[in-house]
Amino acid sequence: MKRKPPIRVFEYDRLFVDDKVFTRKHWEDLGFYNSKNESCFFDLLPNGVRFKQYVGVVQVGDLTIEILPKVDRSDVSKDKWQAVLLDMLRECQWMQVHAHQEASLRLKHNSILDAYLDMYLAACERLLREGLVKKYRQQEGNLFALKGKLKFAGHINRNVVHQERFYTEHSIYDRDNIFNRILLKALRVIPKLANSPLLKDKLSRLLLEFPVLPDLSVNSKTFQNLVYDRKTERYKPALEIAAMLLLNYRPDVRGGRNHVLAILFDMNELWEEYFYRRLRRSLPTGWTIQAQAREVFWERKDGSARKIIKPDIVLRTQESHAVVIDTKWKLPDNNIPSDADLKQVFAYNEYWGAKWGILAYPKPEMGREPSWEEGLFLKGNTSECVVSKLSVLNREGKLNKEFTDAYVQTIKGKIGLKD
Repeated sequence: MKRKPPIRVFEYDRLFVDDKVFTRKHWEDLGFYNSKNESCFFDLLPNGVRFKQYVGVVQVGDLTIEILPKVDRSDVSKDKWQAVLLDMLRECQWMQVHAHQEASLRLKHNSILDAYLDMYLAACERLLREGLVKKYRQQEGNLFALKGKLKFAGHINRNVVHQERFYTEHSIYDRDNIFNRILLKALRVIPKLANSPLLKDKLSRLLLEFPVLPDLSVNSKTFQNLVYDRKTERYKPALEIAAMLLLNYRPDVRGGRNHVLAILFDMNELWEEYFYRRLRRSLPTGWTIQAQAREVFWERKDGSARKIIKPDIVLRTQESHAVVIDTKWKLPDNNIPSDADLKQVFAYNEYWGAKWGILAYPKPEMGREPSWEEGLFLKGNTSECVVSKLSVLNREGKLNKEFTDAYVQTIKGKIGLKD
């Protein structure tokens, strides 16, 4: 199947059927996929789709659609935002990268999906070079020598005439195990997904070196039940990508329709994770950071139901001052937080005893220094809700990784701590 050049859109953009690139058949198959996922990832329009807060890549048949993050509608550089998304995924370890692979990821890929496939092939190459793991497994068979445990029922049933044979259950030590079967299954899916001749060539060479193994039916429990040991720990990066490919791939089982693969991330969760990981690196000695701290907010008297509140981040200084941070991947209207955002921070401050609650928004301007706007809760409450805005891009137009030192310094100054 000849692949079309990828379409790149931004979150919340609309894509309409044009009968050339995004055809009605693509639209129908996306609609079928969407209905199976409770319309979670996008809204189906009468003649198109409207994307939501999910970013990543969707492949439907011969068409790849990249959904990119964007803070400001005036900045339409899709190459820039593709690089930002890949960098943010790597920082959050949602896209596992090892040191010797980073150089290849800096190369321009035709799509985000190609970057994932390239990483997966590189991880499989490394495992082959190191040697695929061998494990013991039990096998039944009719042998000419007694080996293992004789299976009497099977032996009598099969060998009444052939008395020189033994039907046994015995142990075999080879590469036929669940780890290698999963790797191979994901490799066999790639020809339906790969757009790059270079990737296809690399895949062909890999398949020639890989042992022939039986197929394996996989679901989420397959990966949840994997038990790693010192020999298989090195498989984790490859299996994480294999899980993404296999669990998000919807093969064509209806005939005449398109395969669909979707690797999508909620941009709100990605921004929260990125902010948390960068901030954690800049904390002074003695400070603690907790993600998704939980408290019971409301409970029925009989205990049969309860509501939980959980701020994105809770900081505690060495002197036990609490600072609550809630990240938001959106721009506040006129720099004024919404009622819902303010009520969230008010409740967090009350429950965690914080004098300072922060709403962390992105901002479109390129730079490193965050901006701050303070506001007070009134009517007897002395805590503050501060609006902070962080540049997602640095002055070079790349992902800003240098904001957290200044962020921590500002927090220290506001709560009266000295260096």
